[in-house]
Amino acid sequence: MIYYIVGSMLFAAAMTDILWKKVPNIIVLGYFLTGVCILHLEFVFRFFVSIILFSILYRLRFFGAGDIKLFSLVIGFLGTYDGVNVTVIALVLAGTGALLYMIFSNQLTIRITMLVNYCMRVLATGRIEKYYEYRKSDKHLIPVSPYFLAGFILWRCFC
Repeated sequence: MIYYIVGSMLFAAAMTDILWKKVPNIIVLGYFLTGVCILHLEFVFRFFVSIILFSILYRLRFFGAGDIKLFSLVIGFLGTYDGVNVTVIALVLAGTGALLYMIFSNQLTIRITMLVNYCMRVLATGRIEKYYEYRKSDKHLIPVSPYFLAGFILWRCFC
């Protein structure tokens, strides 16, 4: 039953992420309450620990807030081991998709230059800062939720 809940959550998140480049809080809240009702304190603990750990990636602007909440919900529902496995599979798929997108849209050299400049700024200042300030209108933003759904499906099929 948990797998159907996670699958439906990821499908809804993928659709909204593709259409509006955002995962609405109502989806997060609905599935959070579902997790609390079914798995109780165990779910709540895993969810909030994940939120705290992944919030670092949000503060650096590596991921959006909806993506972080989605990561945490998946770990909350599936448990730490399986949730991290799904997350890693999803991130590998997202990285592959992003690389292909950058190659075919002729952005690869621009993005590598941005990464090198970021690394040089961090080394020069000695402190970690935001990678890049994104706007929802940016055409190069890649929705992570569809890759998360694909990662979940692959995980269910092969693990």
